Amino acid sequence: MAEQKAAEDQHRQEGDSWRIPASINDQWNFLLKTIWDQMIHLVIQFEGAVDLPTLEQAVREAMAAEVLTIAKFSPGDSPFFEPAFPGSDTPSWDVITTAHPDIALSSLLGSSLDPLKGPMCRVRLIRSDNDLLCISFNHTMTDAYGVKSFGSLLANLYRSGTGKGMNPPLGSPHDRSLKSILSLFSGDELATAARRIRKREGAWNIPFESLNVGEGQYVKQTIGQPGFSSVRQFARNHSVTINDLLLASFILALAKMAPPLPNTCNPVLTSIDLRRYQALSFHHALSNFSVAFELPVMIPDHIDPTDVVRHIHTLMASCKSGHAGIGAAALLETEFDKGFWKVEEKLAEMEGKTRQGLSGKNPFFTNLGVIPEGVVDYGIPVRDAWMLGPVEYPPGLCLAASTFRDCLTLSMGYSGTALQKEWVISLLSAMAATLSRFTSWE
Repeated sequence: MAEQKAAEDQHRQEGDSWRIPASINDQWNFLLKTIWDQMIHLVIQFEGAVDLPTLEQAVREAMAAEVLTIAKFSPGDSPFFEPAFPGSDTPSWDVITTAHPDIALSSLLGSSLDPLKGPMCRVRLIRSDNDLLCISFNHTMTDAYGVKSFGSLLANLYRSGTGKGMNPPLGSPHDRSLKSILSLFSGDELATAARRIRKREGAWNIPFESLNVGEGQYVKQTIGQPGFSSVRQFARNHSVTINDLLLASFILALAKMAPPLPNTCNPVLTSIDLRRYQALSFHHALSNFSVAFELPVMIPDHIDPTDVVRHIHTLMASCKSGHAGIGAAALLETEFDKGFWKVEEKLAEMEGKTRQGLSGKNPFFTNLGVIPEGVVDYGIPVRDAWMLGPVEYPPGLCLAASTFRDCLTLSMGYSGTALQKEWVISLLSAMAATLSRFTSWE
């Protein structure tokens, strides 16, 4: 607490000259720049137009309240965030007026923020017949929860018309670490959770045409109210979670579109938010509390989809009871005991082997969660809202799911130089079709 107070006092005294220590998870997400574009996007499609001066003022006030949005990352023995250079090549806020909003959005979602230059956040209004708002963050600074939290702050400031009387963000931006969560467990418990984490390399047969990175593109597919309501009912009837069904559908879609050798272990990566272990008021919202771990999946000769769902449900229940997320975080903390530069060297070596075809990458599924109404409330009708996770570079892929109202959106960014768009569309369609088949068996 004394160190945190000293950092806060230094911030107040130095005004625009401040430093906030980067957590281990921040450092890790920065170093993963070699495997994906690090970006998380929140897209809101309106019916109508927002008030531009009010929105611009709200963006300024939101970024003033959350100073890390206009920061840059400084690597070193003790990495930290500090203010980005004035006049950055990428302004934090801009308006794009166009007759082709789909093309403008595609270009926007295919471009990333450089954490070494800053800013960490970009807000763009695409103005055409109807407005579209895109809030983008570099994962070095925060995860999906943080993106939605900032979206809620922005919408609240827009509705109020002024930041006066606004409650300050919960938690301290100066303490971004996982220490308070890890301290809930004894040393033996942390060691046991860490031992349960295994790293395996699968053999998914994803048809990459090259390992070249470029031409960032995205595909999305939305399952509307009737279909998603049926999925929810199926989950309740069979005592499984929506996430179980999404993971099972992702795996079954991969088994169809990228069939592995029979009876081999083919892991998929998934993520969990460690905020579940403490009240949200303990932590600053714009932090990195999501961690990833692998699920080992056996694909039999004859696939029974219901068996896959039950298997995934059992695996996830075991991961939760065994605190897989805590184990992954503990392993990461141990890895960084060697120092930031050593971890960078190790990742560079691993990526070099991947580029040479000597090792592969396991597909990643991430459930970015529910988009609350408060995030989209700008006083005008909303047609749709969804999120896009990072574009993973070949030979990896990352598929994300997000929920808004009674709709589920599946989305995936990819390198157009490496994967055919038709294959990506087919993968999402296969996943949606599998979800539909589950409900047809009721």
